[in-house]
Amino acid sequence: RVLSEDIIAEIDVPHFKRSAMDGFAVIAEDTFNTSDVNPKELEIIDSIHCGEISKKKVTHGKCIEITTGAKIPDDANAVLMVEYTEKEKNKIKIYRSLAPGENIITIGSDIKKGTRIFKKGTLLNPRYTGVLSALGISKIKVKRRPIISVLSTGNEILNPGEKLTDGRVYDVNSRTIIDSLKDRNCIVINLGIVRDDENEIKGKIINGIKNSDLIILSGGSSLGSEDMVEKIISKLGKLLVHGIAVKPGKPTIIGKVNNKLVIGLPGNPTSALSNYYILIKPVLDRMLGIRERRKTIKAKLTRKVASTIGRYEFLPVKIVKDNAEPVMKGSNAITTLANADGFVEISENTEVLEKGSTVDVRLL
Repeated sequence: RVLSEDIIAEIDVPHFKRSAMDGFAVIAEDTFNTSDVNPKELEIIDSIHCGEISKKKVTHGKCIEITTGAKIPDDANAVLMVEYTEKEKNKIKIYRSLAPGENIITIGSDIKKGTRIFKKGTLLNPRYTGVLSALGISKIKVKRRPIISVLSTGNEILNPGEKLTDGRVYDVNSRTIIDSLKDRNCIVINLGIVRDDENEIKGKIINGIKNSDLIILSGGSSLGSEDMVEKIISKLGKLLVHGIAVKPGKPTIIGKVNNKLVIGLPGNPTSALSNYYILIKPVLDRMLGIRERRKTIKAKLTRKVASTIGRYEFLPVKIVKDNAEPVMKGSNAITTLANADGFVEISENTEVLEKGSTVDVRLL
């Protein structure tokens, strides 16, 4: 989930002085000039564990046995580790000097009261929710999860589990797009598979518009005799884009119906998933208010790569040590991105990337 407000600490963490070690709470001055050859003796007046509070005060010549995390008793200003002591009934011999504050966790040393801990737009994870628990926060305000409708079109597409026949293929794109959306914590409405029938596709889009914030279609956006998505979007709303200068993923449609985006992705699996990363994920991040830096690393290309002038290219690569190994098998191969760790963005003005050249790899 994504925070819709800043989180300000209303308490110090910790809110009391705690022991960093198992040992004895002492007055540091009582340990001065102490060593293995010059030990001193202190009287044990109490023992405390985590969650307990001693009613006794530490005075000169006295100490209180204490466990890690327990509250430091009044007037003690250091904790002597048990390893530097010898216990004999209600007394200990000490063999080490301490400085004031040694082995004590001070108030607010982790989090200061009034500090802004997380900014609005922060994407929460288990590490962050642990911090919220430490602050005693049980409820927070988060952004509403986007509702996305997903639809696959094509006479040739089958649901996994159905009998496979010649000329038919299983629906790959719905699975990868839906799982990608769920990974981004979206609510997904699966509209299923529809034939290349104008009325059926139109009905599904209308249904999706009523119940979701955005509609994603795969297939039906390649130029051809059965291309109807462009026509349908134009009738229902406004066509914004048909075809983008990107490789892979050129046959992409973007339109608006009732002020909601309708995005038609290519039917080829690599193109569809690639365009999810470059087009749809940024839209989702904007809807959620996520301000997340792209994760990139530098690597050296293992071979020469030719690109197409005038088209922005995304080259899938596998990271092997410090090298980027191109894994492009073609936009129809789902294993292209399955085997990739990230991709290299090649500008439309670049014709060749030489073997051994250093590139920025955007991690998936």
